[in-house]
Amino acid sequence: MLRAVASKQLRRGLATQVSGSLAPEISQLSNGVVVATEPNTSSSTASVGVVFGSGSSSENPYNNGISNLLSKTYKSTENRANAATKGVEVVSKVGREYQSYLVNSLPGQLSKSFDILNSTVLGNPTGSDKVFEQTKSNVLKQIEHFEETNHKGRVLEHLHATAFQNTPLSLPIRGTTESVDGLLKGDLEEFVNQHFISSNAVIVGTGNISHQELCELVEKSSLKFNSTTKAKPEANKKSTFLGSEIRLRDDTLPKAWISIAAEGEALTSPDYLVSQVAAQVFGSYNAAEPNSRLQGIKLLDDIQEYQLCDDFDHFSLSYRDSGLWGFVTTTQNVGSIDDLMHFVLKQWNRLTISVTETEVARGKAMLKLKLASEACKKNCHIASDLGNLVLNQGVKFNQDEIFRKIDAITVKDVKAWAGKKLWDQDIAIAGTGQIEGLFDYMRLRNDMSMMRW
Repeated sequence: MLRAVASKQLRRGLATQVSGSLAPEISQLSNGVVVATEPNTSSSTASVGVVFGSGSSSENPYNNGISNLLSKTYKSTENRANAATKGVEVVSKVGREYQSYLVNSLPGQLSKSFDILNSTVLGNPTGSDKVFEQTKSNVLKQIEHFEETNHKGRVLEHLHATAFQNTPLSLPIRGTTESVDGLLKGDLEEFVNQHFISSNAVIVGTGNISHQELCELVEKSSLKFNSTTKAKPEANKKSTFLGSEIRLRDDTLPKAWISIAAEGEALTSPDYLVSQVAAQVFGSYNAAEPNSRLQGIKLLDDIQEYQLCDDFDHFSLSYRDSGLWGFVTTTQNVGSIDDLMHFVLKQWNRLTISVTETEVARGKAMLKLKLASEACKKNCHIASDLGNLVLNQGVKFNQDEIFRKIDAITVKDVKAWAGKKLWDQDIAIAGTGQIEGLFDYMRLRNDMSMMRW
């Protein structure tokens, strides 16, 4: 009896809100600027900045990498040294559909942060000629290093390139050595004039910050946007999914890196969270972590028995027009790649016909844990995500609202989604390393369904 009482007293439920965090607030000011904040009164720092709704998908094959170059210019040695003398830090992040420029500081330093934003990303985003050349050289080295060492990341970039070929989402975030090497400072200035405008931007604030105070400061400040009247730039074309493959066999590498995906959900899709839950039904696995082997995922039974892979990670990536739902894996057992692909895709089939209540409940719990963990990220990462969601969805729901939506998802919802998006659907495939055992496209495509009678 005493043991039962003690267990009840010591039991702790999943936290639904980080201590001190408040619901996101969004306001459009009289000058047309949108301000979004996600305050956390218990935070010891504050992040303020601007997020633009233009990333690598707003580029073209000839200026690809320009957003990455602008981001690195903002974080140049000169800007970081200048920020350090004022007791703040400059941070920037680039995605496929956004780029953020932020200033991290102690609470109560909003004016100082805005001065830095106005003098750099809003006032002189391209920097001096010397800074431009130094940054360009560093970006080229970064791309070469990424291509030579980050094989998993390279496979995911190629997966986007083949799945969305000839559309905006196909372009790599970092750019290519050829495109970046050909960029001139005038190219950066042209891109800035088209995309760094108020209608394509959100002023964001996270951490120990007041929404009202930030709005008042934005109203009073003369933000140096290129235009306050120009309409938001339109995408070159809509990104559409195409079943296809790209293979970069390299037998000098010690392993195989492979990714397969079907078309996922757009950010505004009503099935956005259902696809996230479906990905968490299979989750991730790392053979080097003992706890990873004890997750209760049926797919792991076959993988561990035959040691089919070193790790895998299921994902659901969403963008404005489309998305990718699939997995990426690393394996040194290159002679059993076909078995690995077969078992994975057969488990995907189960999402349509026989996924259980227990599996969906576990998937929902893992998704909530993942979202709760993301709420503990640094303020600069939260600010970038906030700006991206506000630009693409017009809103960011607080954690409690999202959890309620996740709890409402049923097995029937997951089966219906999988029957529509996975069962007998085209796939995109990308692989590098020792992929001789990755058999032809149609063999894998046929495993997206099964003969049932």
